[in-house]
Amino acid sequence: MAVACVVLLGCGGKKAEPAKPDPRIAELEKQLADTKDALTKEKEAADALRGKDAELQAKADEAKALQDKLAEAVGKAGEVTTADGAVKLELVDQILFPVGEADLTPSGKEVLAKVGAALKDVNDKQVWVQGHTDDQPIVPRKPKPKPPEPPPKKGAKGAKKPAKPEPPKPEVPDAVLAFTTNWELSAARALTVVHYLQDDAKLDPTRLAAVAFSQYRPVSKVKAKNRRIEIVLYPRAKISPK
Repeated sequence: MAVACVVLLGCGGKKAEPAKPDPRIAELEKQLADTKDALTKEKEAADALRGKDAELQAKADEAKALQDKLAEAVGKAGEVTTADGAVKLELVDQILFPVGEADLTPSGKEVLAKVGAALKDVNDKQVWVQGHTDDQPIVPRKPKPKPPEPPPKKGAKGAKKPAKPEPPKPEVPDAVLAFTTNWELSAARALTVVHYLQDDAKLDPTRLAAVAFSQYRPVSKVKAKNRRIEIVLYPRAKISPK
């Protein structure tokens, strides 16, 4: 009987109490869970950064490929650079236009044909054509006087009788050029290039814009370098009518 008492009742008649959980273990388990959450968030952030880096690298590679394509198209007629997400093609005005005029030269049309072909497949870029001049003012020029007609020889067949002297004509003013200032010249040249890209190169006109800067954005102390056309490619903005 004494043995049974020890086995069943622990000799005192009371059951043994379970051990209390150690609070330090619970704190360690909480810290472990927080650490796992932090690691998960850091991994997600790292994956996002890698994805962003890959996207930026892809855009950089695309811009470099476009820059190389345009540089091949213009050759020695211009220079292509990339900065702040924009690709800029700088063309020398002497190749595109005669001095003081806004009509394209044959060589200018040839260069723009190659540029237009390179830009036609780049649908995610808008094309801003910017006209620049030097600071030389436009001066009106007098028209050249016509040489007088020689009088008919005496006795020559078909000789006309001398006409009556005409009344004196009013003094002819100086010729007015098509462009009174460099503003008009730079604007006309930019528009000429835009029209060529739309009408001949068949670029989407919603991508095009013409901008005039006159003489007020020089890039060099050498005037020839300031006379230029810049074709700048920006990310295309989505425009939808309201």
